[in-house]
Amino acid sequence: MGKVAGIVIAIIIGIVMVSMDFSNMAELSEHTRTNVSDLLRTLPDYEQAGPWYEGLADQHHESVFDTHHKMGSKRTAASFDDMGYIHDLLDKMAADADRQNQKERAGYIRELRESVYIESDGPA
Repeated sequence: MGKVAGIVIAIIIGIVMVSMDFSNMAELSEHTRTNVSDLLRTLPDYEQAGPWYEGLADQHHESVFDTHHKMGSKRTAASFDDMGYIHDLLDKMAADADRQNQKERAGYIRELRESVYIESDGPA
């Protein structure tokens, strides 16, 4: 019974640790998306096209975030490549704008991409 109880406790601890990583990941994802909105508000036509820009960001955020977030393990901390994330997200948004024949807005997004620099704080 003692061995089984030890295994069950180890499994529960593992589940709690994984849940904490996912919780932190969800918080980081939400925080990152909020920061993207703050950044998009700097676009020259955001007042007219804000919902359009936000829709593009929403469309790509999750997949781009997942690409640039690396889960931690016992030996390594989780990490997030914030510069890679924002450049990848803005590239996808600009490509969508081009496909929608929104050439001027695609240009605004590309200009924003070129101006963004994020100083990394270290592991996520």
